[in-house]
Amino acid sequence: MATKKVILILSLVLFFSGLSYAAKKTPLMSEFAQEHYLKGVAAQEGNDFVEAEEWYQKALILEPNNLILQKYVLNNRAAMYAKQGNLEKAENSFKELLKIDPNYKLAELNLGLIYDQRRTRLEALEYWAKMFKLEDKKPKDFILEQGQDLEISK
Repeated sequence: MATKKVILILSLVLFFSGLSYAAKKTPLMSEFAQEHYLKGVAAQEGNDFVEAEEWYQKALILEPNNLILQKYVLNNRAAMYAKQGNLEKAENSFKELLKIDPNYKLAELNLGLIYDQRRTRLEALEYWAKMFKLEDKKPKDFILEQGQDLEISK
């Protein structure tokens, strides 16, 4: 139960920091499009998903060929689906986004949150292990305690 709370808190922190990161790290976006995008993020953070979608659409109209903007909007839309309870649509959206950019870590993290809610605990753990490449970090052999920290009582 405590592990689930830690994962949930970490996930929420990552999600909202991801929204903020995407909002601030947009050097390839015009100032006007970025302003619209940021208004969309603010509306989404306030759970006004209709208004958020309107601002995202306006930003995309201003910069229809900006792949970075499209990636951020797709991620945020999928997060809106999840917050509205449509986890299947959110999962499919995150998977589509990862087909476009397989290295987009924020989408991977968000997909992991969906797996944690929609699938079995084992499937979610397998996903997290793969995402964080934990298989590569496992010890190759048994690790022996050297006993250097032992206190000897007399």
